[in-house]
Order: sequence, then C-alpha cells, then structure tokens
Amino acid sequence: AGIGKYRKKWDALVIKLEVIERDVVSGSEVLHWVTHFPYPMYSRDYVYVRRYSVDQENNMMVLVSRAVEHPSVPESPEFVRVRSYESQMVIRPHKSFDENGFDYLLTYSDNPQTVFPRYCVSWMVSSGMPDFLEKLHMATLKAKNMEIKVKDYISAKPLEMSSEAKATAQSSERKNEGSRGPARIEYA
Repeated sequence: AGIGKYRKKWDALVIKLEVIERDVVSGSEVLHWVTHFPYPMYSRDYVYVRRYSVDQENNMMVLVSRAVEHPSVPESPEFVRVRSYESQMVIRPHKSFDENGFDYLLTYSDNPQTVFPRYCVSWMVSSGMPDFLEKLHMATLKAKNMEIKVKDYISAKPLEMSSEAKATAQSSERKNEGSRGPARIEYA
C-alpha cells in the first residue's frame, strides 16, 4: 500500500494503485491500477497479477505481470478495462541491491482498446516515455532519502523453500496448470 501511495505522489497519471490480494507462499500480488489516458480518451483500469523473484546467485531480480480477472474488482463504467496486458522486467544492480546504480530491461505489451490508429497510440506512448522515466528517476532519488529499499520489499517474501518443498510445489503447479481462475494467483 505504501508503494502505491508513493507512486501517486510522483506519477500524476495514477488514479488508483492498490494490492487486492497477496499470496505469501508464492509472493504473488493481484493489483488494481487505474490511470488517466490523454484527452479525449477515457481512463483505463488494469487488474493484474505480479510476481517477482530474486536470483541471489546471478544478482538480479525479475518481475513478471499479466492481466487477470478478480472477483473483488468488477468492471466499472467509469473506466475502460484493459484485458490484454503483460510485462517482464529484469533488474540487475551494478554491484548490489543495497548500492546505487542498476540496469533494467522492460518488455511491455497491452491492448488499451483505443479507436485511434496504432501509429497515433505509438506516438503518444513514445512521446510520454521520456517524461515518465525522468519522473521515475527523481522518485527513486527521493525514495532513497525516505529509506525505501529493495531489501525491505524483498523481506516481505517468505524465506526460500527447501529443495524438497520446491519439488512438491512444482509437482502441484503442474497438476493445476489448466486452472487459472481468480483464486490461483501464483501464476504470473
């Protein structure tokens, strides 16, 4: 909840960003994100599951998100629901997560369901990206001063499972791969 409130402070496009459900076993979260779109378009809302993994051995973090449905967040006539959304982000610090400097790669895809031609939407997104990245950079500098750290976020995830528990969980996941309903948030 704190991260959503902080995002609203620096990103004026965010109307709402909150965690709807959290699975402490898998570390997955279902989020509801409502964002302004440029005039004359309606605001959009996203319901998505996000899962992250920290690979200590290779010194990287991976965040994976995809759109889902959730019974706690029915469609609202105020917003256009984005049903097709997925993103993958790989974050690699220059030295460690506790020190300044990191590189990241973000792959993002969604269908915002606009009536504008694709080239117009592409132009809007690409022209807004430099401004967003500048705001993100300033927000991270301020967050550093607020003592918001990656390790605080990582500590919310349970400790690593033993290899026996991982094998059991993977076997269970394979049995349930066809079931991706709202109650199964561990698949990101």
